[in-house]
Amino acid sequence: MWAANPNLEQMTEFLGRMIAIGLKRGVALALLVAASLAPWPATAHEVEVPGQVLALLPKGEAVVRLELPVEGPRIATVRLVPDANAHALALGDRVIGVVDTDPTPWTLAEVRVVGKDALTGAAPTAEPVFGPTLRYVHTVKTGDTVPDSAFIDQRGQAFSLRNLRGQSVVLGFIYTRCTDIRECPLISAKFSAMQRLFRGAQVHLVEVSLDPSYDRPRILAAYARRFGADPNRWTFATGDPKTVLNFVDQFAVTAFPDPHLGVIHSERTILIDPNGIIRNMVDDIAWSPSEIVTEVHHDEGLATNPLERLNFWLSSAAVAMCGSSVESFSGFSDLLIVIGIFGLCGFVSWRLARALRHAA
Repeated sequence: MWAANPNLEQMTEFLGRMIAIGLKRGVALALLVAASLAPWPATAHEVEVPGQVLALLPKGEAVVRLELPVEGPRIATVRLVPDANAHALALGDRVIGVVDTDPTPWTLAEVRVVGKDALTGAAPTAEPVFGPTLRYVHTVKTGDTVPDSAFIDQRGQAFSLRNLRGQSVVLGFIYTRCTDIRECPLISAKFSAMQRLFRGAQVHLVEVSLDPSYDRPRILAAYARRFGADPNRWTFATGDPKTVLNFVDQFAVTAFPDPHLGVIHSERTILIDPNGIIRNMVDDIAWSPSEIVTEVHHDEGLATNPLERLNFWLSSAAVAMCGSSVESFSGFSDLLIVIGIFGLCGFVSWRLARALRHAA
């Protein structure tokens, strides 16, 4: 009988282990594949959520802290539908609305105000710069010239992105007091790896502080040493807090202090070509240093690894389609894992079917 066959029992046990190992990544990729092949309804990514208005922007947009059902708290720039809703909102309003994560930016419709809370002020040890201050800035997009601004680097010297023309630039955003190893420390660790991979290349790394009141040059210099930063190739930038945060806002990177979590902020990595043109804006933290290196070299017209570029595209597509809950998705490697799991399932099913026929 097939039930007494030790080979089949071992194979079934092995299959169970493989499925358990690949389940998390497999589900993410399965969602991505299904979304690309099946006609999803227009409301697939619409959900009613609570939130709080953190900033009001021109053109009927707002920055809102949303309580997403799966991902948890997230700060996002949303377009209010209809945009007349913006005139009825005020900073600190607690709202409920239907968020749609398909368009860029997200939309928030059927907004109703259910209360009001004071916005969190800046941390006591820092100059109160965040606060409920409206900053009307022009938001840049891919293809625009990177905005210039006056910064101070970790050595206390004046710094400007304009001085980096002729070099490719990878721009990120961090703050030194971040304690979540999955965010700022992880980004800086990846920048450290890129510093090594870009050795000898005309590429400069820049990380701009999201907490410029606290992150003065002395603090940034100590942080830079933790990651082995060469100041000639990797700049940590701060400056006048309002000037720095205006610069950050132009990339739609939002940063607001929270008494429990520190600075709540969105993630974005910017790739800038030697002419100062924004080539790409990466909205997740799942990228690998080698993928960014490949993208930069591709933009420079150099020979690149097509598998690395495919991996980068798959990771970005997964996050764009499924949200930040799949930020750990690693693209091509996860694709191979899922293909392997499906292949193994098919093989074991075939063997079990044969065993059952022979047992009959």
